[in-house]
Amino acid sequence: MKKGFTLIEVLVVVFLASIIFSALFMVMSSGRTTWYSADTQISLQQEMRKAMRQIADDMRQSGISQISIPADSTTYSSISFNVSEGAGASGVINWSSSPINFSLSGGQIIRTDGSTTRVLANNITSLGFTRQFTSPKVVRTNITAQKTSAFGGVLNATLDSAVALRN
Repeated sequence: MKKGFTLIEVLVVVFLASIIFSALFMVMSSGRTTWYSADTQISLQQEMRKAMRQIADDMRQSGISQISIPADSTTYSSISFNVSEGAGASGVINWSSSPINFSLSGGQIIRTDGSTTRVLANNITSLGFTRQFTSPKVVRTNITAQKTSAFGGVLNATLDSAVALRN
């Protein structure tokens, strides 16, 4: 009697091995796609948070009378305001001579302060500023962004914030 494997046994082993390797490939491919999508989502959210932090920090230094948008519950795509430069000897607040402006241009949030222009975030689809008539001291900011992942998936993110202005 000869020792060895028959052709049918070898074919069965090859068939089972190909099923196992196909399943492993599918799991690895799915994991890679999920990894890159999550990485893209995180970078998009970080970009938005960085911009929102800058907007909020600047707006907190402004007052109700210094904001360019009225308290009429309308959403505006840009905002300008002056910031405090301290108080004079009589206690009156001195406001900056050149306003800070935030706007959306070409998918980027742009911060302009006098002659200095800086890009705060990319991949932005909308930027909105709102003041309610019932609470004019609060400016609500909404940022929406969209980015395509490495595998062609489109990811969306939205960030909202509310900032209370000085008196």
